[in-house]
Parts: sequence; structure tokens; C-alpha cells
Amino acid sequence: MAAAKNAELEEPLRLLAEGEFGFIDGGCGTGGSIEYCEKTFRRGHGIGFDSSAKKIELAQAAGHKAYEANLASLSLPEKCVSFVSFLDVLEHFPDVQTTESVLKNMAMLARDFIFIRHPNFEDIGYLKEHGLKLDWTDWHGHPNPMLLSEFDAMFCSQGWFAPSVFGQKPIHSSAHPSIIPIDAPRDTVGYDLEKHGVKPSLQFDRPIYSQFDIFVCLNSDLSNKEWRNITKSVVKSRNRTRAVAPLGI
Repeated sequence: MAAAKNAELEEPLRLLAEGEFGFIDGGCGTGGSIEYCEKTFRRGHGIGFDSSAKKIELAQAAGHKAYEANLASLSLPEKCVSFVSFLDVLEHFPDVQTTESVLKNMAMLARDFIFIRHPNFEDIGYLKEHGLKLDWTDWHGHPNPMLLSEFDAMFCSQGWFAPSVFGQKPIHSSAHPSIIPIDAPRDTVGYDLEKHGVKPSLQFDRPIYSQFDIFVCLNSDLSNKEWRNITKSVVKSRNRTRAVAPLGI
């Protein structure tokens, strides 16, 4: 089985060595995140890797270059792409240590930056005080609910300082469907009045972001203007994104 998988990786190894791809998408799933990054950053075609054989089959059927692989041990040519991306992936890893191992390994493949999209787990305490929670914060499928402070510590340990962080899709009140009563069962997806009963009605005194977009610069030669051009790609939608103070400050 191992020999078969290694043989399957011969083509992507060759293509990456020849500079055929602009980025590597870690945990690409069925390929939607590859398509998103191609359109958003316009740095060439992407290649994806995921541990799920079923998802890889679907990604390939949709026309994407995608392969089954373990991201922590994946061995590819160093600095073979401009960036590596992880969209709604890291929360599914078993723990912070696995996440650090994967990011450390994958960072060696990128010349310019890492792009991470991660659900918000920052406001659990605040919402709990009001008898509420964000539905995804206690899913069994999210065993790694990393906080921005944990990313900060991890980045600092790798020598990656002051990344750019953007809060996305702010939630302003408890009327949002992802805000559910605190006693709703685990793995609940969305509010349902009949199932969950009446939930507290509250206008939040600060934005509760749905997710964070995190950029880590790996290329010290990038100018401030070049870096702004990279990061502004995710802040095009008016009134839906807000910059967050850089980590480490």
C-alpha cells in the first residue's frame, strides 16, 4: 500500500519540481478551497493534499490536481510554491502539537507566505455568560479549537512574528443562526426554535467574528506594498471584514 501511494506522488513531485503550481492547499477536501485560493490570490494553479481518499476522489472528479497524503510527513521540494493554505482544516487535527508539526513541515515548501482560515473559538466565555454559544465550538469534529494566542505562541516558536489577522463575517446579535442556546446538544448545526426553544435576545457589544484569516509572511524581501496586496485579497467585501491587531502585540 505504501509503495502504491509513493507511486501516486511521483507526478506531483515532478510537477512541483518544475514549478507548475502557485500554491499547495493542505487539507483540500473536495477541492473548493483550491478553487477559492486560485481566484483570490491569482498566483497560479493549486495542488491539494488530504488524508481522506474519498474526498480526494471527489476533488479529482471535479478536475483538481489532488492527492492523498499525510501533511505532517509529506516530503516535497523546498520552496516549490509561492504559498501554502489551510482553509477550515486545523480545527480538525487532534491537537496543537499535530498542527505545529504540519505547519512546520508545510512552511518549508513555500517561498512567500502561509494562509490560514480558522473558525472563531475566542468568544466562548463571553457567549456563555449570556446563555449562548456558537454552534461549531463543541462539535466532535473540532477537537483542536485553537485560540489566536495559541497561534501566536506557535508562530513565535518558529520565528514567524506579527502575522496579519483579519476577523471575517461579523455576527452582531444572537439572532444569527449559528448562535444557539448554551444547552443545545453537541454537534448542533444552526438554530432551530422547535428543537432548542427560545434563545436569549441580545445585541452584542462587540463583533463576534465567524472566522479569522491569518497570514504569516515567510519572505523577508517582500515590501510592505507587496504584503498589503497579498492580504487585501481577503478584505474585498465591504462591511464584512475587519483587521485585528497583529498577534504578538
